[in-house]
Amino acid sequence: MKEVLSTIKAIESQSLIQIPVARITALWAFSEATLGGILHALSIPLRGAFINAASVLFISLIGLFSKRSKEVLKSTLIVILVKAIVSPHSPLTAYLAVSIQGFIGFILFYNKKFFKVSALILGILTLLFSGIQKIIVLTVLFGNTLWKSINIFTQSVVRDFSVLGIENGINYSLILILVYISIHLVIGVIAGLYAGKLPEKIEYFSKSLPKININHDDDNLPKKEKKRKQKVWLLRPTGILIILFSLSSLFISFVSPELNDTRFEILIMIIRAISLTILWYAVLAPVVRKIFQKFLEKNKSKHSTEINEMIELFPQFRKIVAYCWKESQSDKGIRRIKLFLSRSFYYLLLSY
Repeated sequence: MKEVLSTIKAIESQSLIQIPVARITALWAFSEATLGGILHALSIPLRGAFINAASVLFISLIGLFSKRSKEVLKSTLIVILVKAIVSPHSPLTAYLAVSIQGFIGFILFYNKKFFKVSALILGILTLLFSGIQKIIVLTVLFGNTLWKSINIFTQSVVRDFSVLGIENGINYSLILILVYISIHLVIGVIAGLYAGKLPEKIEYFSKSLPKININHDDDNLPKKEKKRKQKVWLLRPTGILIILFSLSSLFISFVSPELNDTRFEILIMIIRAISLTILWYAVLAPVVRKIFQKFLEKNKSKHSTEINEMIELFPQFRKIVAYCWKESQSDKGIRRIKLFLSRSFYYLLLSY
């Protein structure tokens, strides 16, 4: 017991700056509710992965500065409540992801003795789940035939380049899945390693960042589109792309005699996807959402003061983000994005 207490004190002493857990929770909620829109306005790909990476940083900080691991669960609940108020059209899977991230954080930071290792594991598990989640959804929606159809389509394209020595016996869908998950894993490892270094970095930036004046209404961020109601999955870019793949594969199966056996499978796959989408949005989703709304209403009143205080901080957060975007204009492209995200993160943490 003495060893654990001394370790906790050692971790806390790494950073002379003690950031309130409520502040970090508010920033996590702000990230979940608005970061997606900001990244969309900046045309940054893999937005979901970056939002999850930000969650890794905030959960790690909550685990670091909280007195008890249970505070991670409390923060997770408050983030879900704020997200439901600020972004009411978020899909249910987004709330599920936040819940799982918070629960993993609660387990990993139960003992702060292995903070850096816990942060790394949190990054890996969070981003791994993020990558696998979409694969699972696609497989449930379209069935295994989806991956067959991707192979059929890709092999038909590759066949035109067979003179270049490219073979057709490659499992392209498996390669696609592995690359997609690997990208998420790499981001998870980077986020986890970075989270482990946060005590030292916070100490450094608390001394090196110049003071800023955010008492103005200037907003230099790219304007994002007005919030629109959540689209049906099949009408989103990913869904449209998958349907186009499927229809292309169906067409190929009709013009290629050797693929006659797959024609019926692909047709059934498309019908299955449309049927399951209608079933989810027309029958299951309203029931699940109603149960979820009851849960939210039950907890809103309990944490209403904390929620209101956090939401009132959002205008200040937006001004800090706008300031950092303006200050990063001396750089271009990826360097500007990197500087903008880094500066925003530390100013949001330390400007209070």
